[in-house]
Amino acid sequence: MDTPISPVQKTATTKNVVDKIKKKKKRNRIIWISLIGLLVLIVVLIVVKSGKEKPITVQTEKVSTRTITEIVQATGKIQPETSVKISPEVSGEIIQLPFKEGAMVKKGQLLAEIKPTAIKAQYEAGVAQLEGSKAQAEQAKAQKLQAELSLNRTKQLHGKALSSDADLEVAQQQYDVAMANLNAAQHNVGYYANNLTLFSESLRKTSVLSPMDGYITQLISQLGEKVVGTSQFAGTEMMAVSDLSVMNCMVDVDENDVVNVKLGDTARVSIDAFPDRTFIGVVIEVANSAELKGTGTQDQSTNFQVKIRVQGFETGELRPGMSCTAKIETRTKSNIMCVPIMAVTRRTVESKKATTTDETSELSKKQNAGNEEDRSPTIVFVIDGTRAKSVQVKTGISDNSYVEVIEGLKGGEEVVKGNYSAVSKDLEDKKLIKIDNGVNTASDKKK
Repeated sequence: MDTPISPVQKTATTKNVVDKIKKKKKRNRIIWISLIGLLVLIVVLIVVKSGKEKPITVQTEKVSTRTITEIVQATGKIQPETSVKISPEVSGEIIQLPFKEGAMVKKGQLLAEIKPTAIKAQYEAGVAQLEGSKAQAEQAKAQKLQAELSLNRTKQLHGKALSSDADLEVAQQQYDVAMANLNAAQHNVGYYANNLTLFSESLRKTSVLSPMDGYITQLISQLGEKVVGTSQFAGTEMMAVSDLSVMNCMVDVDENDVVNVKLGDTARVSIDAFPDRTFIGVVIEVANSAELKGTGTQDQSTNFQVKIRVQGFETGELRPGMSCTAKIETRTKSNIMCVPIMAVTRRTVESKKATTTDETSELSKKQNAGNEEDRSPTIVFVIDGTRAKSVQVKTGISDNSYVEVIEGLKGGEEVVKGNYSAVSKDLEDKKLIKIDNGVNTASDKKK
């Protein structure tokens, strides 16, 4: 049987429940206030942190005076200065081919022999014809002497009135005929003698001789192959003989650079087959006409061929067709103000957030005079305390590592030379920087 709850107990129970609810609400309120406070603190920290400028790490180098040699670089092939393509002058079958490709030959040595059977038969027939024509000439000469004696006797008899006029005319006619036959026979001797000379020359041409000292750099025909002579047609190219003691580097130079290349310029030639060697060369020829490549396409280019004579190698060491790269030294300036080539960049005027100095503005006016559309001046970033200052410059010649500064710098300034991303796009005027020259840049590696 349940015990009845008194009014006092009921009131106490209700009060306990109310107290628990109040405590729970208070605890929830404290949690929410704490969360809001934490959120506000995070937002404040983010705002404070974002408001603090982060420096850009760069590498620097002082402006210095140097000697700069401007370089025009081009690629090409190694080729002999003298190379002769050998073709036979008579047609026929190759019956001798004594040398292989790469062999050294002397001038006058037999390179190939064409089967001479038919030409030899023509030559022998020519000899017989010449001998026959000579015999006919001797016979005609004898007939002429006989006719001459007969004419003289007839003239004597006619002078004594012992022969008629008709006899004299017949004797004279016989002499004239004999004389004409002798002339014809003599001309035949000359004709067949000339024919024999042609046959003899053709027989001689069956032996193909080397026109020069050199090496067989290309062997196209094989023993037993039939070739066509050059007497009536283009002829079959059998081989090529080259003088490997004088080799040239044939490179294609862009039309924008060829104007700086002159005869006598020194070049340093790197050949792929000799990675540890650099050959010295001299420019001996610059083409006057251009070579167009990729006409009508996006890769169209206009180049001029430059011939560089290579020095400092042994005969036969270099081979035709080797790939090479030539660095032609076109201009040299001494004791000029220079900055690392990595320090120079171009920026559009609109991308600059800070205003330039009066000196820079004045230089900008000089560079852009008469060209208002030029919106990409050349600049370098100079160290100004803990910040970078953009300075517009005018540049001159350059080599692989440094570029001449003609205007814009006084000398002795410290300029930003790396990293590439900082110089090309990240840095701006008055930007906070952090110098760390312990990092090797591409410019450092080149030095």
